[in-house]
Amino acid sequence: MSTVEQQRFIAEIAPFDRLRENELRTVSEAMDIAYFKKGHHLITRDSVPTHLYIIIKGIVQEVGEEGTLGVHVSQDMFDPISLLEGKSKNDFIVQEELICYTLPKEIFLTLINNNPSFQEFYYQDLSARLNRMIERRNNKDLSSFMVAKIGEAYIHPAIFVEANATIYDAVVTLKKHKATSVLVQRGEQVGIVTDTDIREHVVLRRCSVDAPIADIATYNLISMRTDDFLFNAMLSMTKHSIKRLIIYNLEGGIAGVLDQMDLLSYFSNHSHLIVVQIERAANKDQLKKASQNLTTMIQTLNAKGVKIRYITQLVNELNRKVFEKLYEFVAPPELIANSCLLVMGSEGRGEQIMKTDQDNAIILRDGLNFPDLPAITQELSETLMSFGYPPCAGNIMVNNPYWSKSLKAFQEEIYQWVNYPSHDSMMNLAIFFDAAAVSGDTELLNSAKDYLFHLLQDNKPFYSVFARPTVAFETPLGMFANFIVEKSHNNQLNIKKGGIFPIVHGIRSLALEYRLSKTNTIERIKELMELGVFDKKIGVELIEAFAFMLSLRLQAELDYAESNSEQGYNNFINPAKLNKLERDLLKDSLKIVNEFKKFITYHFKLNMVS
Repeated sequence: MSTVEQQRFIAEIAPFDRLRENELRTVSEAMDIAYFKKGHHLITRDSVPTHLYIIIKGIVQEVGEEGTLGVHVSQDMFDPISLLEGKSKNDFIVQEELICYTLPKEIFLTLINNNPSFQEFYYQDLSARLNRMIERRNNKDLSSFMVAKIGEAYIHPAIFVEANATIYDAVVTLKKHKATSVLVQRGEQVGIVTDTDIREHVVLRRCSVDAPIADIATYNLISMRTDDFLFNAMLSMTKHSIKRLIIYNLEGGIAGVLDQMDLLSYFSNHSHLIVVQIERAANKDQLKKASQNLTTMIQTLNAKGVKIRYITQLVNELNRKVFEKLYEFVAPPELIANSCLLVMGSEGRGEQIMKTDQDNAIILRDGLNFPDLPAITQELSETLMSFGYPPCAGNIMVNNPYWSKSLKAFQEEIYQWVNYPSHDSMMNLAIFFDAAAVSGDTELLNSAKDYLFHLLQDNKPFYSVFARPTVAFETPLGMFANFIVEKSHNNQLNIKKGGIFPIVHGIRSLALEYRLSKTNTIERIKELMELGVFDKKIGVELIEAFAFMLSLRLQAELDYAESNSEQGYNNFINPAKLNKLERDLLKDSLKIVNEFKKFITYHFKLNMVS
């Protein structure tokens, strides 16, 4: 292998990817290629190592006092820690004919001393290393979509009128400044009036143009600062169904108004059009078209290196807008006002990316008699199926009367779940606890959850039963740090069952115990950290491991959609198709899962539950 090829090979391996060009050249020139037969002891315990070994081909077993600690394969290196500490703690034995590069200890230590970034790699903890690898993976094509600040977009200058000014005066001001909105100063309050407001009140409601402009202004405005991200501005507009934000400068004064169209025009991709399409949809067909564009948007954001947590945030808000709009199309106002449409499971947690099984329900106000409810819920479920949301295999859908009933009936069901626990009741409770309201009276959901918390007061044995599924599945990582794959699934591993679910359900169990209102797993982790349930290091590691495994599942789902000409969800990934960086990161993530399982076992005393 030529020096150029050696340099290319080593440059792809962390932390050598942090070296400067001249340092890479020095490393390449200093390396030798060595061959070792099976059974050869490369490094023995308590010896003083002289080289760093970087595997080209073959397998090396690392053995400690308690037995095998792991195996090293192509692109792995060993043992940098021995070189730093001056003595090896373990034995390294060739298990399969080995071809490797050998780098003299002196060169390695020189890099440590002269390159802070290279040095940092070996002295940071697992959490920091995991985060750096995530950053490296996601920054493959960092776009202005994520780094652009509000101050970089066009902000309409603040145009003020006094509260006692007439509507006519405000229109004159709008025309003079060629603006579409004016700010209304009413004492300490600031309101806004748009050209749409004037058309609505003056033309359609025949309000006098001599009436005070303050009468038609909107107050309690959503605001942000110029140094916040444009992506957050888009999220805020989507969440609150607004088209303008009041923008403050760093000194605390009003800089002006950010209009939705100016925000959207800043971005070069077309993902923002979905927001407009959903808002403007006048029928189910138009809403379906907007919904079908979500997959393309996800592919675009993922390709641009946008972090998984931001993609899920945006997709979650858009999905909920679709459900809310659809409910308005199929349900009469009387039903909407006296009910609460819920999304549950991953959608309720805000962690759904691709369209997965429907998990939804409707809570009705007690005493409401609505004979047409079955027809409406059936239309809702069938329409969502036509939009690409598959039916739930467990029939956890609004067209199932079990999941569309009065508040009192739900409370009676919750009583059964808590007091007569079974596999099905625990599953139903878990799904319901993750519920989020998307339309109607949210107090109905709040009342149901308050009743749940009331029932669980001082019921510690219940929490242990509820938390047990956290440790029900084996983590797909062997004792030698090798991946455990399923032959029935083409030697792939189930990333959801083995990695994602234990974090989701373990955190959900803690959230239930501490009566947390948040449903998102990452937000729950943050709140549990603040409460001191576990320390910051554990929390940060969980967030990073969880986010990375979600990103692997997203890529699997996108690959599935591309190969099957349809979207679908796929929980299986093939470790053999991951690059070295991704394999290392997945191993670290699964180790974090194992540590978290130990925490949950101790916290809920699961080893004492029969």
